[in-house]
Amino acid sequence: MCENAATKHQQAFKLGGGFTPQGPLKCFDYRGRLKRTGTVWTASARIITAVIGSGVLSLAWATAQLGWIAGPTVLFLFSFVTC
Repeated sequence: MCENAATKHQQAFKLGGGFTPQGPLKCFDYRGRLKRTGTVWTASARIITAVIGSGVLSLAWATAQLGWIAGPTVLFLFSFVTC
């Protein structure tokens, strides 16, 4: 009974735009999914931008928590330290 229920719900996979993954297309792998074209450099760049992006977004919150006097003071202090 489990096999029959599992095979009943299987459907053919179709891509939008009238493309089918059955032909020898260069942009699809053997499963019909788009091929991955990333390299080590692109993966590293995406990780670095994610880390820097979260740091930039938290900078405003940290400055707000410190207040009007200590926030800009610490910001300028860290800018001179990292130069």
